[in-house]
Amino acid sequence: MSVATAHAGAVVGGDVPPPRSDGSPTKAKFRPSRDGEARILLLIDEFSRTPKGMPRHLEGRVKLAKLDFLLRYPRHLHRVLEGRNAKSKDLATIDITDAPLDSRMMRYRYGPWDHSYYAILGSLIGRGLVVVSPLGSSTALGYRTTEAGAILAAGLRSDEAFHQIVARLYLLKKYLDKQGTTLKSYLYQLPEVADAEWHEELT
Repeated sequence: MSVATAHAGAVVGGDVPPPRSDGSPTKAKFRPSRDGEARILLLIDEFSRTPKGMPRHLEGRVKLAKLDFLLRYPRHLHRVLEGRNAKSKDLATIDITDAPLDSRMMRYRYGPWDHSYYAILGSLIGRGLVVVSPLGSSTALGYRTTEAGAILAAGLRSDEAFHQIVARLYLLKKYLDKQGTTLKSYLYQLPEVADAEWHEELT
């Protein structure tokens, strides 16, 4: 395991299962895809600045995972935003027929989780695209893009292949810039999440 991957394992903390080192089929779930790395970089970058352009962080692993779930599952994003009284014109930008992005997430103790976060975060941190910092006096850690990460994210935003993701990120920032525990409560109002068994793939 590289230093970067080990760092990512420390970042995501103990509320999710550690990576397996055996040769089981589950091991493949820890491998990051290029699309996954691009999506997480864009997500972190979206929450790396205030509306006035001041530096900030995406606060903690719970928030990252919950926002990523909604980014990947447009049908559920639409339902959560309906419950938050989002504007009709904003809801109309979400294509609820789109399939979930990348591989499906799984249900764990604190809701949706993706095994590949370990490798994705390790890659982004190791390549100098994302930094991790303590958040004040709490034990939580925050994620923020570096200058190099922000430049790469800006390039991805200009790529037509990422336009749907960019549009959803705008809605996440506008309506769902909440604490991770608050986002978790929103997701547990979805039967597909609340009724799922542990380790079950989410639909």
